[in-house]
Amino acid sequence: MSEMRIVAHVHDEVIIEADERNSVEEVCKLMSGVPDWAEGLVLNADGYECDFYMKD
Repeated sequence: MSEMRIVAHVHDEVIIEADERNSVEEVCKLMSGVPDWAEGLVLNADGYECDFYMKD
């Protein structure tokens, strides 16, 4: 996975700039990872890609 940069966040969303080699599925999988200190927490992520910010 190549470098990604968080450029903004809005409430429960994160807006990133990423190389075209990164897929939305890869980013969602990364965001759904549960940290050790939150064992048992259910996390899920959904995403889309576009050339400019827009609400889903």
